Amino acid sequence: MDFNTIAIGVVGILLYLLIPGFALSLGLFPRKKDLGLTERFGLAAFLGMLTPMILYFNDKNFFVPINQETTYMVLISLTVLGLLAWIVRLKFLGAKTESCVAQ
Repeated sequence: MDFNTIAIGVVGILLYLLIPGFALSLGLFPRKKDLGLTERFGLAAFLGMLTPMILYFNDKNFFVPINQETTYMVLISLTVLGLLAWIVRLKFLGAKTESCVAQ
């Protein structure tokens, strides 16, 4: 293997783990002041492990094969779920602070 193949593989694995994990960390801690950048990336790496765990769970319990399509579906669904949770929580926190200021 040459260096370019290894570098592309490493970047691909990092993106595979960090993209859904980062979206889920935004859903859990929506504001910048909730987590620092280092903590957010650490939590993103931890939450990024949900993708292979969900794939394994589906394979063993529901006999869903682990292939390219199911992997993409889990990646996209976790990312969209995290981003939707982030948007909803930001709107909820914004409405909550506006109601506190009005009182």
